[in-house]
Amino acid sequence: MLLLYDGDCGFCTGWADFGRRRFAPGVRIVPWQSVDPAVYGVPEERLLREVVLVEEVGHAPAGPRAATAPPGGAMAIAGTLRSGNRAGRLLGRALAARPVRRPASAVYRLVSRHRYRLRFPFLPARPGASCGLPQR
Repeated sequence: MLLLYDGDCGFCTGWADFGRRRFAPGVRIVPWQSVDPAVYGVPEERLLREVVLVEEVGHAPAGPRAATAPPGGAMAIAGTLRSGNRAGRLLGRALAARPVRRPASAVYRLVSRHRYRLRFPFLPARPGASCGLPQR
C-alpha cells in the first residue's frame, strides 16, 4: 500500500513523517509529487485536496474493490493506520467505525481546507513548517 500526500505542505509532511515513524510500517508514505499519479488513476486535483491510499503498482486490487476509487482523506488515514502496529490498528478501526466515519471526514476536510494556516504541532515554528500552498 502507498499513501500519497502533498509534499509541498510542511503541515502534511510533518504528519506523514510522524505517521511513518509511529504507526504505519506496513505502508509506504510518499509525497505524490515523487510518483506519477496517473499510474494510480488518481487526478492531481484530488491529491491537492486530500491524502489517497492506493495499491502499489503491480498489486492492483481484484474483485469488487477493483472498480472503486481508492480511499482518500480520513478513510485513507484509517486504512494506513490499520495496516500498522497494534496502536495504529486500534486507531484505524476506531476512525473507520460507522459512528466516527462521518465526523472524522468532516474534521479532515476542515483541516485540509485550512492547512495553510497550520503547522505541524511537534516542530518548532520555522519557515516551511506550515503549508506552502497559497491561501484559498
